[in-house]
Amino acid sequence: MEGDSSDPHMPRGRILKTRDRFMKFELQGTTINFAQALSRIMTAEVPTIAVDYVVIEENTSNFSDSFLAGRLRDIPLTSRRTTSLCYSSDCPNCNGKGHCPLCSVKLRLNVKCKGKSLHVTSKDLSSSDPAVVPFDFQDTASRGTEILKLRRGQEVDLTAIARKGLGKDDSKWVPTKVVTYFALAKVRINEEMMETLTLEQKKEWVDSCHSPEFEIDPCTQKVVLSHPEEYVDDEEVIRKAEAMGKPGLVELYRRNDTFVFTVKTKGSLKASDLVMKAMDILKQRLRLANPVEDNDTPDQSAGSASHTQDFDEVD
Repeated sequence: MEGDSSDPHMPRGRILKTRDRFMKFELQGTTINFAQALSRIMTAEVPTIAVDYVVIEENTSNFSDSFLAGRLRDIPLTSRRTTSLCYSSDCPNCNGKGHCPLCSVKLRLNVKCKGKSLHVTSKDLSSSDPAVVPFDFQDTASRGTEILKLRRGQEVDLTAIARKGLGKDDSKWVPTKVVTYFALAKVRINEEMMETLTLEQKKEWVDSCHSPEFEIDPCTQKVVLSHPEEYVDDEEVIRKAEAMGKPGLVELYRRNDTFVFTVKTKGSLKASDLVMKAMDILKQRLRLANPVEDNDTPDQSAGSASHTQDFDEVD
């Protein structure tokens, strides 16, 4: 993220690694308060869609109705439609009842075991909206998330009502599996002192580090920090240097303006979408708290995709 020139409060960012449900990125030129707020918003304030209410018509399985309802609430649903879906409590079409297409999606499950046994999974659910399905519904390599197992003659017939909500209101709407961040550590190796060590001593020192970022270059036999953005402050290397009679061999200090985030989602949102939506929310709050007089300030109501260019990707 190069930063928004019209908003001095927004940091610069760089994507370190990204996959569908995983993203690691670096924010530069920011504060611990910003990092804390972004982490909190990603977990609690980015809307998702989840099963909120279950109507069970038939259940002859060995599991209780409440167990089935709980299993369904725990299955992440794809939540790309959150911008076009009303919150049930605010729906103008059904007066907050939460059962109309403007504020809810129906998922049906109607299965009967005709053989010896039947594993019922998220792929057995049918949705009234093809954009709102279990997160693994389209994954051909997955059998789906198991809901229950039926024996011969047992059946389940139910309707699950999915609604838009926030993680701060209930855990079923939490989109994140993991959100962590740490201040980037700045490392300075005393090259002159390092060269007074033998190769074996260098290996001994490198092995004392709890993280694998220190390594010995096979060509130069110099100790290098291979991935600075991965390094978590580890004072063991300082203690080891002192024990070897080499105090000052390495200096570590935190950069309190640069933070590395790791985000893993449950599947309701892609990690990149979650980060961008959270950034949009935080950006809007900062502008409300610190209004910019420039009338040409970009409209932050646009979709999150408009901000993906804010991040620089690692080569």
